[in-house]
Amino acid sequence: MRKMLSVSPLVTAVVAVALSLGVAAPAHAAKGWNATVQCTKWRIADSSGHGFFNGHGWAKTQPDAWKAAIKDANDQMRQGYRAKHCTKKKITRG
Repeated sequence: MRKMLSVSPLVTAVVAVALSLGVAAPAHAAKGWNATVQCTKWRIADSSGHGFFNGHGWAKTQPDAWKAAIKDANDQMRQGYRAKHCTKKKITRG
């Protein structure tokens, strides 16, 4: 029991230092990326395009932001359609 009490302040100090380092990290590391893609609305039944629309996504890394934007585009499609031939239009930090 005595050793447990002497280790506790050390653990508390280490955790406090670790948390303070995490708070002092650069602000841009936590902002992430916003991506926009433009996709063709593709009818599956006859493989024909029916206009364009945009998908938007956010993630911590650029590749994940592009994937999230494409997923958003596919999630917007009603039954019988899907997003196809997506073009990366814009990506911004934050």
